[in-house]
Amino acid sequence: MNHSREYRAADGTTNNQAESYFSRFRRMQLGQLHKLAPKYLDNYANEIAYREDTRRWSNGGIFLDIVAKCARTLVSRDWCGYWQGNHRLGEALAL
Repeated sequence: MNHSREYRAADGTTNNQAESYFSRFRRMQLGQLHKLAPKYLDNYANEIAYREDTRRWSNGGIFLDIVAKCARTLVSRDWCGYWQGNHRLGEALAL
């Protein structure tokens, strides 16, 4: 990024936000997941995006937000019966 030309867009976005996201994604891969399956990449990306968005919230606030989202969410076709062998056949992003 050429900081002498432009550092911040008119809406307040910067390249630093994307760099932060990818840095945290990489740390999650190395520190927590250890292996990424391409067919679940959208789920990993959604999780790290949520963590990036709520990283300055209190633990109680994050917990209440997740509980509220769980109460409103319908049964997932992708995850219902996962332990019984109901796995995705391929990448959801490529469908």
